[in-house]
Amino acid sequence: CMSLDEIGPTLLVLRQDIQQNVQRLQDLHARDSSKYATLTAIVIEEVEEGTSKKTNSCTRAIIWLARSINFSVHLLERLMKNPDSSLKKMVEEAYNSTLKPFHGWISSAAYRLQIVR
Repeated sequence: CMSLDEIGPTLLVLRQDIQQNVQRLQDLHARDSSKYATLTAIVIEEVEEGTSKKTNSCTRAIIWLARSINFSVHLLERLMKNPDSSLKKMVEEAYNSTLKPFHGWISSAAYRLQIVR
C-alpha cells in the first residue's frame, strides 16, 4: 500500500498548475469581490470582453482546475482499486485519459518527466 509521501513528488507539476490557477482567480476576486463573487460572473465578464480564450484568462484557469480535479479523481479511483499496482503506471493511465488530450507536445513531455522521477 503506498503513502501520500510516494504520490506527492509525482504530482508536483499538477500542484503548481493548480496553485497558479487558484492564485489567478484570487487576484481577480481581490480586485472587486462583489463584481467577481462567482465563477460564472468571471466567465461572463471575460466572454463579453473577448478575453476568455487568452492563455492567462480566469476562464481558462477554471477549465484547467476542472481538468486537474478530473485527473485527481481518476488517479484516486485507480489507487483505491489497485493499491498494489505501480504508482507510475496509475499516474500515467490517469494522465492519458484526462489531461493528455488537452496538452501539447511540450506539456506532455514535462508531465512524462515528472512521472518517471
